[in-house]
Amino acid sequence: MKTKTFISKVVLSTILFLSVCGMASAGINAAGDDNFINNDVTKDGKVISREIYKQDQSTGTLSPIRKYEYEYDALQQLTKKIVYDWNSIETKWEKASLLSITRNLSETSIEMAEWVNKKQGFSPTSKFVYVTNPEKKLVTQYTYKMNKRTKEWELQKSTQSSKVPEIYANTK
Repeated sequence: MKTKTFISKVVLSTILFLSVCGMASAGINAAGDDNFINNDVTKDGKVISREIYKQDQSTGTLSPIRKYEYEYDALQQLTKKIVYDWNSIETKWEKASLLSITRNLSETSIEMAEWVNKKQGFSPTSKFVYVTNPEKKLVTQYTYKMNKRTKEWELQKSTQSSKVPEIYANTK
């Protein structure tokens, strides 16, 4: 149970980190005077779509910034997040990136891809794999990058569980 919670926290942390990085790259400044408005669509208590708008302080007008779409499995666990950026010239949402989560008995895999306009599809960029033993304890985590030339995953880093820092340890 602790490992399932740990892996869930790792997955959630990764998603939150990517969201924060994405918002930072879009110019969203939490410490500034900007006012951001979320428009969430929920289904069965889960957010399935979130649009982020920036509100102009002087005029009150809203400008679209970013949109997220979420998909869940039968157990209500996140399986996919698609990120869209606003194209103000064409006044439409355009795909930017994709995060896919796959789970099975002993492995959780998080794959990231970026949208490629020429291909009109997503191109994988990186992958994180978390392996657990039958007692559901984290054994190993792997980090991969996609080799654009060979179109194969290349291992970047492998960490055994004894070397993984306890990032959620209690401190006093």
